[in-house]
Amino acid sequence: MSRLGHLPSLGWPGSMTSVSSDFWLANHFPGMQINGRMSAVRRFFCLFVTFDFLFTGLFWAICVLIEHQGKYEALVEEIIYYNISSSIFDIVMVAASRFIVLLLFYALLHINHWWMVAITTAGSCAFFISKSLMYKWDGNNGYPFEVMLILLSFFIAWIEAWFVDFRVLPQEARARSVLEATSNYDHSENENDPLLPQLERVRDYLSNYTETLGDFHSPLESPLGSDEEDEDSSYVRRKLSPQERQLQTRGLEALHRAWETLHSSGWTLEKESSHGDTVYSKLGSKGSKIYKLMGVVDIDSTWLFNEMVYNFENMSNWNKAITLGRIVQAIDNSTDVVYHVAAKGPGGAVSARDFVNVRHWKKIDETWVCAAISVVHKNEPLQKRFVRGENGPGCWVFGPAPEAPRKCSFQWLLDTDLKGWIPQYVIDQALIYAMTDFMSCLRSYLPTLKAAQLHKQGGR
Repeated sequence: MSRLGHLPSLGWPGSMTSVSSDFWLANHFPGMQINGRMSAVRRFFCLFVTFDFLFTGLFWAICVLIEHQGKYEALVEEIIYYNISSSIFDIVMVAASRFIVLLLFYALLHINHWWMVAITTAGSCAFFISKSLMYKWDGNNGYPFEVMLILLSFFIAWIEAWFVDFRVLPQEARARSVLEATSNYDHSENENDPLLPQLERVRDYLSNYTETLGDFHSPLESPLGSDEEDEDSSYVRRKLSPQERQLQTRGLEALHRAWETLHSSGWTLEKESSHGDTVYSKLGSKGSKIYKLMGVVDIDSTWLFNEMVYNFENMSNWNKAITLGRIVQAIDNSTDVVYHVAAKGPGGAVSARDFVNVRHWKKIDETWVCAAISVVHKNEPLQKRFVRGENGPGCWVFGPAPEAPRKCSFQWLLDTDLKGWIPQYVIDQALIYAMTDFMSCLRSYLPTLKAAQLHKQGGR
């Protein structure tokens, strides 16, 4: 078998070629505390609280000076002869109170709960409401600065509460879980750990900050399901280039997102074949339909995974939807970049498309998952004879069938943008047809695959 697999044309997921390779890092590492330092997201919150206090004080001083024609004595009078109905210095004191309390609890004591910011925000808002009711508003004076100061302070207090509850605490919690999983991953001898595809990227990222993790080890030339084991040569020690790291991150992200989408709710049945294969659909994040196919085929799930993922060159021989496929770049033993050309749709309604995808595969319990997403690669520029399609996070899933463990429960998540001026109805029908026709082609190929399996097992 060839080492690397391939993605069928109309049979692979979605879009998003322009998403940054550091999308996942940007959503997790701001909450990470490296070497005991404050996380970046918490540090930003502390800076924002400091800005709140300084901005409020500056705005108050400007308001008073403008109202009293630049007399600095008015600032002193606002403080010494303070009255809630005539002075706005209390707005500054409220900001100062938030500043002291929030920095004390979130910077010095480093609490991990929203209750303190909720108290400061609720207290501030209650005071602002009372202030607006008790302040002596002169009908002859528009008081634009006083009104603006109270409203801005009210708004900033709510921003602080929102930021802690929806940014600081969730990102730090995710970072802690990733670090704990990374530690377990580093010390585990089981390569089939539960799904957390980001761990390999985390280890590589953290190697820049600590010597305990060392260089990134990318396993090469070690096909999954291989009958030959070589403990001395199964891993090759090497550093990934920036371009390889970027592609690897895209593949890891695709697997994580596709797995979540596959198990999400809201799917609607579109079609059921005579073999019991079902095609479901739902609206994706971009408003277009994404599809999920579920079916059972009479072959061991690992063998089917090996055939569809590793035997790349052979795919076009039995899958009518593929006319050409090749490996563009191997990243590690579970990540690669492939190029394939999709055949014309039924009746020529959809012309041939080509795709460039990065793939990543991993075993989750007894199930193999191979995910992919479109990328731009310098070795595969656009071609005039094909329309370049875009695939987003999607996957193939191979697992033992519950009712018959020797059979394979196959799932396929598809989110693809075929590009070009094609009516949506035509696209929907073409994709559903491609998915069901793929299963027909696969079942026709199973006798040949089973014969190869028996021959290999008999030759042991």
